[in-house]
Amino acid sequence: MASSHRKPRSAGSRIAGIWTPADDGGDRSPGEVEQKIDDLYRRADSATERRSAPKRTQKFNSVRGKPSSFTATPHDHYDQAQLMSRLAARRKAAADAHVTERSTTTESLQSTGGTRSDPRTAKVAVQKKLSTARALLSRSAARQQRQEAAAALARQAVAFARAQVGKPYVVGAAGPGSYDCSGLAQAAWKAAGVTLPRGTTGQANAGTTVPLADAQPGDLVFFHDDVSHVGVYAGDGMMIHAPKPGAYVREESVHYGDASVIHRVVRPA
Repeated sequence: MASSHRKPRSAGSRIAGIWTPADDGGDRSPGEVEQKIDDLYRRADSATERRSAPKRTQKFNSVRGKPSSFTATPHDHYDQAQLMSRLAARRKAAADAHVTERSTTTESLQSTGGTRSDPRTAKVAVQKKLSTARALLSRSAARQQRQEAAAALARQAVAFARAQVGKPYVVGAAGPGSYDCSGLAQAAWKAAGVTLPRGTTGQANAGTTVPLADAQPGDLVFFHDDVSHVGVYAGDGMMIHAPKPGAYVREESVHYGDASVIHRVVRPA
């Protein structure tokens, strides 16, 4: 009597010559199926690399003509053609990535003036650019230091001028008890270590002319076409000056008088 028992199911199967684990009963989720397909791809790629092209082609053709054993559940129903399609698509993506990397490397070398076959030229070009960058940074740092030093001197001049507020205007006086306009400007900058001429005409030519809109604390503001009056700019449109006989040193707007016309602004330092 023939046995009623069926032959035990194989513990695994082969796809494209690759041994795969036996099915687990059809309880796989789509994510698990995708993971299994990825594992099959990795196994297929490893096995393919160890075989020659003719042998690989013959093996795939022999398997393509047979029914796939990987049909245990609906989720696992991926036949040999689908596996080969995934394999081909991934290889194409890898090849495209390789071509892109080579192209990027070539462009990078060309941008630095070198080529793959001439790394010394590329190195020289890079070193030249680095030297240029260092020189620019050095000049920028030196310029910033000069500006900071000049600003520090200007703050000292303004502080000195402000400390004289309330002292009387006296023609020809340059302190310490009284001042005329140019005497105050001269004394203020002397306190900062900068020597200025005694009169307004000389002071108007003893520095760099700047627009009123760019005036900074410490700059000298000259009035009238004959530059007969000067004040020390304090910032925010204000200045400290000795206005005229009978008045006192005070801080007020650079537009303090309708008859006054700002002639120029000079930066001593």
